[in-house]
Parts: sequence; C-alpha cells; structure tokens
Amino acid sequence: MQTLPITHVLPKVKEKLIHHNRLVLQAPPGAGKTTALPLALLDEPWLEGKQIIMLEPRRLAVRSSAARMAELLGEKVGQRVGYQIKMESVQSKATKILIVTEGILTRKLQNDPALESVALIIFDEFHERSLHADLSLALALESQSVLREDMKILVMSATLNTAAISTLLDNAPVIESQGRAFPVERIYLDAGTPQPTLKTLPSYIHKLLLKLLAEEEGNILVFLPGVRQIKAVEKLLNESRIKNTYVSTLYGNLSKEAQDRAIKAPPKGTGKVVLSTNIAQTSLTIEGIKIVIDSGLQNVSVFNPFSGMNKLESKFISKDAAIQRAGRAGRLSAGKAYHLWHKSRILQKHDTPEILSADLSQLVLELAQWGNDDINALSWMDTPPITAIHHARTLLKQLGALDSNGHITSHGEAMGSYGLHPRLAHMMLKAKEMDLSYEASLLAVLVSEKDIYSSAYTSADLRERVITLHDVAQKANVSSKYVDIKQCRYLLENARRIEKNQTSTLHTEQLGILLAFAYPDRIAQLRHRNKGTYLLSNGKGAYLHSDDTLFNSPYLAISDLDAKSTNATIYKAIALSLADIETYLGTETQERVTWNEEEARVEVRKVERFGKLTLKETQLKSTDSPEVLEVLLDEIEALGLNILHWNKEAKKFRERVNFLHLHDESFPDFSDENLLDTMDKWLAPYLQNVTTLKACRNLNLYNILLGLLSYEELQKLNHLVPAKHKVASGSQINIDYSDPQQPVLAVRLQELFGTHDTPAVLGGKVKLMLHLLSPASRPMQVTRDLKSFWENTYDEVKKELRGKYKKHYWPDDPLEAKATSKTKKNM
Repeated sequence: MQTLPITHVLPKVKEKLIHHNRLVLQAPPGAGKTTALPLALLDEPWLEGKQIIMLEPRRLAVRSSAARMAELLGEKVGQRVGYQIKMESVQSKATKILIVTEGILTRKLQNDPALESVALIIFDEFHERSLHADLSLALALESQSVLREDMKILVMSATLNTAAISTLLDNAPVIESQGRAFPVERIYLDAGTPQPTLKTLPSYIHKLLLKLLAEEEGNILVFLPGVRQIKAVEKLLNESRIKNTYVSTLYGNLSKEAQDRAIKAPPKGTGKVVLSTNIAQTSLTIEGIKIVIDSGLQNVSVFNPFSGMNKLESKFISKDAAIQRAGRAGRLSAGKAYHLWHKSRILQKHDTPEILSADLSQLVLELAQWGNDDINALSWMDTPPITAIHHARTLLKQLGALDSNGHITSHGEAMGSYGLHPRLAHMMLKAKEMDLSYEASLLAVLVSEKDIYSSAYTSADLRERVITLHDVAQKANVSSKYVDIKQCRYLLENARRIEKNQTSTLHTEQLGILLAFAYPDRIAQLRHRNKGTYLLSNGKGAYLHSDDTLFNSPYLAISDLDAKSTNATIYKAIALSLADIETYLGTETQERVTWNEEEARVEVRKVERFGKLTLKETQLKSTDSPEVLEVLLDEIEALGLNILHWNKEAKKFRERVNFLHLHDESFPDFSDENLLDTMDKWLAPYLQNVTTLKACRNLNLYNILLGLLSYEELQKLNHLVPAKHKVASGSQINIDYSDPQQPVLAVRLQELFGTHDTPAVLGGKVKLMLHLLSPASRPMQVTRDLKSFWENTYDEVKKELRGKYKKHYWPDDPLEAKATSKTKKNM
C-alpha cells in the first residue's frame, strides 16, 4: 500500500482504539483517511468475527471508496470490502468493511439496536453534518451506552470542530493528521469586477474556462451550485468545440457509469474539465486536477416549518467548504483556485447543520420507532428546532404513524420498514390495500428523484410522468425530445426495489388519491377559475401557470411546490376528484352558523371540510343549534339595544328602574351596559327558534323586563318611583324619568292651583322638576320650588296668560283657587 499522510498516525489510532471506545480523528483532504484507515484496522484483535461499518454522506463516495479499497486489497467489491446504499447492496459473508450511506445505518440500528455483528462504526466527513449522520450518531451513542459498551465509535473529518465533538463523545481523545497538500494559489475577483449572479454565472465561467484552457495545463474542476448551471456551462463548452478537452459532469442523480467517467483520468493526450456540484468537495479523488474554479455557491434545500414546504436556495458556502474546494487543486502538484467572489467577503466559518434547516418528520418517526420520543434525552451536536419537531409530529399524526400521545402506532412501525420518507411509506401501505402497489412505486420514485422531463416541458402533471415511466418499462416508443430515457430506467430500477411486483398493466384512475395519501396537507382547491390560484388544506396559497395542462383543475394533490410566503408555485401535482377525497381521506362535517348582513338573519349551514378546505355547503332550516343563539346575541350586542323595538311603555319602565337603581344600587340595573352583559339571562329565553332581527323586534320588551322584578321589587318601584303623579285637579300626569338625575313633571299651570309644595318622589327625597305649561301645553316656566313661583313669578305669568287665554280662569290668589283643567264655561 502506498504511503499516505494518514499512515503516520495509524499506530496511534490503533493504540487509542484498543483502550478507548470513542475517538475523534481530524485529517485534511488528501490524507487518505477514507481508504487507508479502515484497511489498516482489518487485523485488529477487537475486530475478530465482526464488521467495520463506515458512513459516507453520498452514494458516489460510497461506491468509489469501496472500489478503491477493494482495488488496494486486490479483490472485487463485495468480498472483504462491500457497500450498501439505498436500493443497492454489494456484500457477502466475507465482508469485513461495509461502507454505507447514513440512512442505511439508521435502518440497521432500528432492526438490531445492539448491532451485535459490528465492532466499529466510522463516521466519515462528519463535518458535513447531514441529518442522518446526526441521527445515526445519536442512536449509536445510546446503543453503545445502554447495550454495547464494547462497540467502538470513530468520528473523522477534514474540517471539524474537534472540541465540540470530543465533548459530545464524553471528552474522547482527539488525533490530528497532517495532509499532503501542495501549495495552491488562491485568486479572487478584482475589486472592480462585479460578482457573477446566478443568471450570469454560466457565461462568466465559460469565458474563464476558455482563457484557462488556452493558457494553463492540467485538468480543471468547476464547482457550481446546481444541475441547471452545470448543464448551461456544458452547453456553452460544447458549442465552443474545444479541442483535446474532455468535458464531464458530476452530480448526485447521474448514472454510476457517468459518475465513474467524471472521476477517472481522461483519455491520453486530452485535458479534462469536470463540472460538479459540491458532491466533489470531499471523499472523492478526481485524478489530475490542477485548477479549481469555485462559484462559491451551493444549492441547499431549506425547510420552512411554518409553510411545511422545502425551498431550494442558492447560498454561499462556508469558509471550511472554500478551503476544501481549493484543496482539490493541490493533491498531486501545485495548483490554482479561482474564487468567484471578492477577497473582502466574510464567509460563515462552518456550514449550517442540516438538522437545523431540514424536514424532521423522518427523524421524529425514527425516534418514535427507537422508543425514545424525548428529543433532549439523546446526544446532539445541535438540538433540533422545536418548530420543526412540532410540524413533524403533526404530520405523522395526520398520516397515522403516531397516536394522540405521540407514540408510534402499528401503522407507523410498518411505515418505518420501507426506508422511505414517511409520506411515501404511508402511500405505499395505503396503495397495498387498494392493490395499486405498482402505481405507487412509480409515484414514489418520481417525487423523490430528479425529474424525467426536461425543464423545457412545463406540465406539472405527475400522471403523465407515471404513464411515460410505464411506457419505458414496457419498451413502448417514447419520444426523447422532452424525456430523459436514462433517468426513466434508473427510476424503474428503484421502483422495483420498492415493489418487486412490477406489472404490465397500469391503472391511472386513482393516482391522484395515491399522491393525496402522501400529501394530505397539500390537497388544493381551485379558488378562482382562469386565475390558477389554489387554497391548500394546510391553509397556504398556491399558484399554477396558465399554460399548464392541469390549469383549472378543481382539485389537486401536490407533491412539489416552493415555499413562497404568499402563493407558492406548483411544480408537481395530480388532479383528483371530490368523490375520491370524500371516499378515501375522510372529511369532517360540521354545522357552521353565520350572520347574513344583507338579510339581517342567522344562517345555519352544513359544511363538509377537509383541513382548511370547504368542499360542500348546504343551508339548513334547523335552528336548534346553541350557536344560532350565540350569533344572534353577538349581533344584537354589536348593533346595540336600540336595534330592538322599545315601545313607550317599555322605555318608561326601564327609566323608572334605572332611576331607582341610581339611588339604591341593590335595586336591579336596566342600563344598556348591564342589559347587554346579561342578555343570556333576560333575553335569550325569548329567542328560541328566532333567527332574524325582524323577529327580535316583535318581542314585548315591557313584559320581559317586568318579569325580571320580584313582587316586592315591583311594589317598591310603584311606591317610590310612581309612573304618574295625581295633581290638584285630579289628573294623573306621567312623570318623565329619562334623566335619572332629575325626573320631570310637565303639567298645565291651572291644574296646580291650591298646591303649596313641589311634588316629590323617592319618599319625598327627590323633588320633581316642574315644567309649567299653558292651556295649549306650551312651556311657560320651569321650577323645582313651586312655593317661590307662586310668591315671586306667578303675577307676571298671570298677566301674559290672561291676555292669551281669556276663556281660562286666572285667579289673583292661586293658592286659594280651585285647580282645574277646564275653561271658565265648564267650571
């Protein structure tokens, strides 16, 4: 085996692993840790009869490192060195080193928490902090603490916060290895050169590549944020017809053959340009790279727990990532790294761990299956955000994976066995009940992998894609103008691993409901015809382009849309029927009571709902719902008591009661404020089966209020606050209590002749304000002191009255005169 930088620390690693079951190794890119270290441990005594499992964050790194180790042993992959990734396994009984993606280790731990056949777990490239790496480390640490004290855990990375990880591992020893790196000249944008945007990036890199290919020697590795930019640069290079240069691309969804071509050296006599995502940042060795062009960007899927959606964002890389990318140019000789940003730009030191920004529904299901749903009971580098945990639990309960207490159900256990996202696992289980497992397997791969249609194809319809995939499976003639046939074959291989029974017949009628099983929170209802706007069952808004084949579909099940705060754009969906929603998803029927402002009435409607969607609404005649009364009372309260019909009798009765209450707080209170506050007691009993304001106005409010007073209270009211006062003429005159501070008696002057003192109420405590009227009932004088009026003012008033009302009797001495309401003729 060739001598690598890691070779110098291997004895120390071996020695530490004999005496410690937890270890941290920091080794820069090119040190050889990924391939040399596991091989060096094959003969260790603690490994006898057991395996080493090594985790790699990417499938390509798993395959390439397995191939390299097998080559160094002079064996084929699958003998002492094997690998296992999602839906692909190359291993045998002889396998001692098994390289896996992180999700595979999680499955192994769930199936066998003690991992009896495993001696050592190696977490490679842990600095990438993928969600599954954090989860599988947390589970492995608990397994080691509770079940397997002898099992060893080694965490290693090129750039790692070793102090933090050592603390997490109970102050595990830390070993540092030096790398073998040649000097790399780091070149930044000139201060006067604007930084390329996502739109201008392909053309900028194309021009730079043409310049470097003409002036420099050696292979070039270009880091781009995503596949779209890779294809744009590839197209520009192909149009330039560069001689003696082999252009290859490298990203996750490429076929194994295409990925291998990107890694291997180009044909002799030719140069090589590799256009890659950050998949080439670690673990992989691409032969002969001397120049790196780093866009400084990477595409990151960011989960928004408030919208429940993922959004792909182009973000700037961290300082650690920039160092690693540049280091690719210094593996074999001195190199150059072109950083397409200004040197003054401040980069974040480390990448944000996926656990802080990802959808955590699968993590929460794994923990529930593990039997420990207390997030804080496990060891985490970063504790998962509570909002994302809450969203995940809500979704899993909706899928039936967790019960109301958050414990895993038998359905959830079955979902976990699929190794798929909980949404898709739930869909597969429901499809099995409907004998649609084949169709569901095609849907599962279509929503979880790269699209089979090119970006030029604008339809969001997944049903079309399922049909196309089936046609490729049946070797039917499929146009490759918009369809990636290779991707179709790749997806069909994955579908066969999910569901072995791939049939020759396809049932498309219920594809919509299958997708709805996976995304019950993304059932969409058309809001406005010909506008493409939808309301989702989770309450969010969505938008579909007018040229889409699904445009104006009444209902959609959506698998893919962005996380815009207003209307998210729909990318992948299937039309479904209202009947399917009602039959398979289980709707909620409730009575909705609302106020019809136009007709001034309460309406009762039977509403069928699914989530935030109103599917059907029917008006009911029934008014026995308690909510009817609540809505009616609320409306009366909002409009005020004057909306009711207060006749003169009811009004005057209220005024008398309120006058007495003002002077005796123990007496009932009929003020607006109190009556509004107590409508449920005095008014509600008379509103049974009443739904309109018109009917409310027919109520006899005098009788209703009268019934609120006891016999004793009524007697007290009539005694202390009489409705009328009998004056000297014998007439019964109404007392006006509208001003509770000062009641008024409006009476014609001649009817008070012979009356010495001002009339009073409340047992003589409150004198009435006298409005003294002419025979024509016109005000002549206002007084609260009748005696003073007779003595001081009457003579003047008498003169005026004698002139105007000659037929009436106006005596010189009113106190000795007889009171009358008649003229002289009738006296």
